Amino acid sequence: KRFLEVYIGAAAAELVGTDVNPDAWSDWRDQLRAKVHASKEKLELKLAHTAHPLNYLTTLRVIRDTINAQPRAPVVVAEGANTMDQARVLLEPVNDPRCRMDAGAWGTMGIGPGCAIAAAVTTGRSVVAVEGDSAFGFSGMEMETMCRYKLPITIVVFNNGGIYGGDRREDGLRGRAARGLEKAGWPDDPAPTAFVPGSRYDLLATAFRGDGYDVSTASDLTAALEAALASGQPSLINVAIDPKAGVESGTVHSFNFVKK
Repeated sequence: KRFLEVYIGAAAAELVGTDVNPDAWSDWRDQLRAKVHASKEKLELKLAHTAHPLNYLTTLRVIRDTINAQPRAPVVVAEGANTMDQARVLLEPVNDPRCRMDAGAWGTMGIGPGCAIAAAVTTGRSVVAVEGDSAFGFSGMEMETMCRYKLPITIVVFNNGGIYGGDRREDGLRGRAARGLEKAGWPDDPAPTAFVPGSRYDLLATAFRGDGYDVSTASDLTAALEAALASGQPSLINVAIDPKAGVESGTVHSFNFVKK
């Protein structure tokens, strides 16, 4: 705190008496506004299409429209790779301060459920946490805490079957990995980035006497989210999305492979 006081104070002192003309940057601001407007128009064209199987755009559009229709918009927590990246853009507008949280610049996976609990306890508001299936796996047992204290939290798990959607290795890398597994005596081991197909995360909520919903269409997601928010009960919505819908950040499937 002292650090901020000193440096903000020094910056303010330098600005005192400075002749600042805001009109000097009017052209630059107009260019930024035009670029933002064009980007939003382009995005809205993509959002107008309802995908099936669900993709990130359709799923987040449904969540955005549903939460913005509430009398008071819930606090929103986002965690994951594609899930968090796209939620930062799509889950707007932000009508109240301090009502959006995510894993931050360093991508600290596992903080989503904890942030959701903290937000519900400190604000008394409903909370919607959008979670990639991999991200949810780090702290998913916090569902028990939510149910134990009957917190008004709705978890939405984007279930695409694994990290970035499961096994996305190119054929050559997949073949080398298969030969290595066979040589090691584990020929049937799954890809390390693939999860159990058709996992039912919603059953984790019902196991702790919360509400669980399993959906795969935009209309079913709308109905489930509306019901969960109306109930004020801890809920988990398992959303099956297309495993190929997202994009991979970097080369997660090639970290241990060096090309000769």
